[in-house]
Amino acid sequence: MGPLIRLEATLTGDRYLSILSDHLHSFISIVHSNGLGQFQQDNATPHASRVAIKWLQEHSSDFRHFHWPPQSPEMNIIEHIWDALQRAVQKRSPPPLTATDL
Repeated sequence: MGPLIRLEATLTGDRYLSILSDHLHSFISIVHSNGLGQFQQDNATPHASRVAIKWLQEHSSDFRHFHWPPQSPEMNIIEHIWDALQRAVQKRSPPPLTATDL
């Protein structure tokens, strides 16, 4: 687990790079100071961007990066988490009206 980063705009490779450098790196450094942390992401376009791949390669000594096999959504537990979150939000009364309420 890591910090939840709220985006106000569409995720691009450059925005993703700033999340990696501003949030992931410090989180991994604290939680896995021994260098044994493992980072997992899917093959979304921003995740597979040249700038993100280059940054991950440059920081490969700080943590391990799990390379996601193409076309393997069944491995991604986040889909189950999104489903559970959606059901929990739908049960809320009153429903959240803003991103901050959510």
